[in-house]
Order: sequence, then structure tokens, then C-alpha cells
Amino acid sequence: MEKGNGMSQASAAATLQRQPATVSARIALIVFCLVAGLGYRASVSLIPAGLAEVIFVAALAALLLAAALVAKRQPAGIAYWEIPYALFVFVAAALFGDGNVSPFQRLFVQDVLHESTSTNNPLAATVTGTVLAQLFGTAMLAIPIVALTKASGAGLESIFLSRPKDWLTLVIALIVFVALYVLTMRGRTVSFFPVHGDASTARFIAFTPALVVLVLLNGFREELWFRALFLKKYARLLGPVAANLLTAIVFVSFHVQVRYSASILPFLAYALLIGLVCGWMMQRSQSILASTIFHAGTDIPIFLVYLSWTS
Repeated sequence: MEKGNGMSQASAAATLQRQPATVSARIALIVFCLVAGLGYRASVSLIPAGLAEVIFVAALAALLLAAALVAKRQPAGIAYWEIPYALFVFVAAALFGDGNVSPFQRLFVQDVLHESTSTNNPLAATVTGTVLAQLFGTAMLAIPIVALTKASGAGLESIFLSRPKDWLTLVIALIVFVALYVLTMRGRTVSFFPVHGDASTARFIAFTPALVVLVLLNGFREELWFRALFLKKYARLLGPVAANLLTAIVFVSFHVQVRYSASILPFLAYALLIGLVCGWMMQRSQSILASTIFHAGTDIPIFLVYLSWTS
């Protein structure tokens, strides 16, 4: 009898997860996701960096985890529990790998690299330090995401860590990467992303090894953090288009205070377009690879600005 009840409960859970969400449930889900995502974003802007911010972010993570566990234990919440859990993973990963919040990132830069960050380069003060800080931050962000995803019982394919199923997106991404590299090298992006000091081709080429590593790491970390965590979970309840738009909106909100662009409103429109294209690539290929390379290409002029401020 106990075995039979367990099987019937599992079957009921699977049935609930296959059922489309009602309109009111979809609206509530969108509001919940925006409040959680933007709530974390607001903490980075409004709460002074330090212990108070860490406590707030940790409390937000705990609240989201509690919401996920409660939803999982309720028949009506079985179809939705993965959403607050994904948001918990998002916030928890930030405690380890988001340079704006993570005490580990600050300790690494200050006590291991013996460097400092600045408004013009939020990673470190030297080229080598910038690369090492990005590598450390990416690892510290990705490891909790992978570990907590596995702990939930989901496979890595649920966060798009799998081989591409569509190679056209990868070709497009590589073409965009090369095109933006050439445009940046020729100085075509300087008016939109002003470089500090010498903007010569020779200086750009000297920065190229560090620049390629930086943008690929950033493309991977942001695609994993902003999109791969959420797209499949949102799509099951909202559909692929709404899921892509929701992740893109949160992605844009994290760029409202950037200092590396000469004009913020066109840049936010640019960021929204990037978010939507990356989401489409990830959904079409069922892999993080193409969107990572595409995203990395769009970051080339941005990280050139960072490197131009290094000593």
C-alpha cells in the first residue's frame, strides 16, 4: 500500500507539472519573479556594501528557499516550486561570486591579489589582476549553481550545460564574435564605449589575450546566472517567448547604473536586444555554448574599457 501511494503521489506531481498555468497564476508568477530578481538588484544599489548587504542577501536567499520547500510540499505548489528554488540558487550564488556583494570576491582581490577595485574597473587594478578576479568570480558563481542544481535532483541539461542540438546558432555566435572583435579593434565602438587613454590598434592587440579570456568568462557566468537557471523552468509555465522576455528584463535591470557607456538609454535597449537574442539561441540550441560566445562578443568593447583603466 505504501509503495502504491508513493507511485500515485509521483504520478499526481507529474500531472500537475504538465498542466498549463492559469492566467492569474502566470501573472502572479511573473510578479513574484520580478520582485525577487529586482529585490536583489535593489539591494546592490541601495544598501551600503558590507555586512548589512550580505545579511540582506542571505536573508533573501533563505526566504526563497523556504518558499520553494513549502511549495514542494503542497499539492497546488508542486508545479511551481522550482521557480523559487531557482531564484534561491540565483541569490545564493551571488553571495559567492557577484563582485558587488560577495565578501569572498572582495577578500580575494584585496588580500590575495593585493589590489583594489574602482568605478572604472570593478574587477581589479591591473590586467593580470582583472583576469584572475574574473576567473575567481566566475568559478565562485558557477560552482554553487551546479551543486545546488544537482542537489535538487535535476540534471545539468536543466541549466543548458549540454551539447548544442542546433549548430546554426553556434555559427551565428562565432560570426558576431569575430565581427565585434574587428569593429572594436578598428575603433568603431569608442564613441559608444569610451576608452581611457590610447585607443590605438596596437594597444588593443596587446590587450587581446586578456580581453578574450575576460569576455568568454563573463559570457558564461552571465548566461548561466541570468538565463540558464530560469529559461526551462519559466517556459514550462509561461511559454518560451514569455520566459525569454522575463529573463531579459531582469538582465537589463542589472545594467541600469553602468559607467562604461556614453549613453545609458540606448545601451539599455542594446542590452535588452542582447538578452532576447541570447535567450533565443539558448532555447534553440538547448545549450549554453552559442549564447556564451555571442554574449562574449558583445562584451568586447565593454571589457576594453575596463582594461584601459588598468595599470
